[in-house]
Amino acid sequence: MSEDGATTQADASPEPAVRASYLRALLSACDEFGPPAMEIRERLGDTHQTSIECAGPLVWLPIEADLALQRALDTVLGSARTREFVLANLREFMAASILQNVVQTAVGLFGLDPGSFARLVPPAWGLLYRDCGQWSVSRSLDPDRARAREWREVEMRLAKLPPACASDDAWLTAVATVMHALLILCGRADHEGEVELLERVLDTPAQVVFRFAWKRK
Repeated sequence: MSEDGATTQADASPEPAVRASYLRALLSACDEFGPPAMEIRERLGDTHQTSIECAGPLVWLPIEADLALQRALDTVLGSARTREFVLANLREFMAASILQNVVQTAVGLFGLDPGSFARLVPPAWGLLYRDCGQWSVSRSLDPDRARAREWREVEMRLAKLPPACASDDAWLTAVATVMHALLILCGRADHEGEVELLERVLDTPAQVVFRFAWKRK
């Protein structure tokens, strides 16, 4: 803070933000839908659409742009079709983005192991999101012993989350879809991998907890 009491740029706390490259990849891929793409863009709004399309690849955009895009996708396409769309485009995005080195390093060190990939979510999250929650990964405290013979699972907690994100179903579904993409990358199809929202706390600070599970091989 300056001597006259004004808040300087260095003093200001960063606002929750998302990489422009992630949103631009999704928005560009929307064009494959033909006419529905226009409705998605209309619901997104000119301001968010312009900021996404004009920003450089490493630029941070306000988290509101991500929330608006996820809501527009969900409203126009529906949950099931949005999930298929996001999964299909995440594979391409991971291969061509700042996440590529993270994925390649994980495969080189651990192979295609879901448990190891889950523990790479916290550092990978920091490449795509800023001041938008902190991940922690832990084993389930009360595993079902019969289920444990076939399945392995961990709990993934996203704490210190902006309330707007924790309360937005479309955004949380998109997060779960990204996590499910990791399971698919590890060779666990839908019937061999599960992501479930276990808990949502909207009090400040907000947080959510997911169950991340996969079948043993």
